[in-house]
Amino acid sequence: MKVFWIVLFLAACSTNGNQTLILDKEINAMSRNEVINAITECENNGTRAVMLFAKRKINGLTADVVVDVTCAPIRRF
Repeated sequence: MKVFWIVLFLAACSTNGNQTLILDKEINAMSRNEVINAITECENNGTRAVMLFAKRKINGLTADVVVDVTCAPIRRF
């Protein structure tokens, strides 16, 4: 039975071989104050902040910028 799941998993992964990069020039980066406020809100609600990044080219160099902050549950093991 394990072999069946492994073969199914590998077959599913190999079918999606063509990936394209989508560039959205209209996406806005969050300011430093917006990021700080969003993280503070998450912490005050008892959750953790998860930041989503995008890559921007600034002066010819690629830099990561924060696009969104989402609150997620805190994992306790």
